[in-house]
Amino acid sequence: MSVSIRRPSPSDASAIAAIAEKTFGEPFDRDRIGGLLKSGRDYSLVALDARGILAFADNFMTVSETGTQRLELDLLAVEPKAQGLGIGRRLIAESLLIARELDVPLLRALVRSENLVMRGLCASCGFAASAQSYDLYVASPGPGSNGSLEIKGTHLVPVETLAYSGIWIEGSLSRAGISWALSVAATQQLQRVGALVAQSDRAPIQLLADKGFQLLGTYNWWALKPKNG
Repeated sequence: MSVSIRRPSPSDASAIAAIAEKTFGEPFDRDRIGGLLKSGRDYSLVALDARGILAFADNFMTVSETGTQRLELDLLAVEPKAQGLGIGRRLIAESLLIARELDVPLLRALVRSENLVMRGLCASCGFAASAQSYDLYVASPGPGSNGSLEIKGTHLVPVETLAYSGIWIEGSLSRAGISWALSVAATQQLQRVGALVAQSDRAPIQLLADKGFQLLGTYNWWALKPKNG
């Protein structure tokens, strides 16, 4: 099987959505995916052979509170018939090349603790797992969200993934900061707000629960620093 890797085009949206739905067990909006690919907003990749698309990796950029760029490996999925052929490893290698070309100091993936396949793939590609585990809490902003003033110490990260548009909360998880994130998301009609809570820090959990956040799962960051030159 001869497999090539390239950037996706809007016409690939249906094939990407079909693979994602098989892998993650939830619906994906083909129009949304096509629109994002048309806008050129991300650095996603697809793997294909003569018969069509076999796998994809959804990459996009975020910026930390200190201004550090990060290439996020958000989703990676391979057709069942094409698994075990090293395609996932090739997609990660190509993602690393993108990070090098862009001179981005960090390629990282947030991986669910029970996803042994992805954990093993990251480890085999040289990623290091965070010593700390995190619980991921998510909420959908509603029309009643308020608290629009910027909160010092809270960093809001806008994200556009193939699955959703939203905000990640980084930095301080205060009541005011959470309200600010929900307000911004509601104003911009975004679909999701997410926050990671270190398992060693249980204090913010009640604050998130009071604002309607629900636990999605336990995760670790897997990170790799590209070496240029």
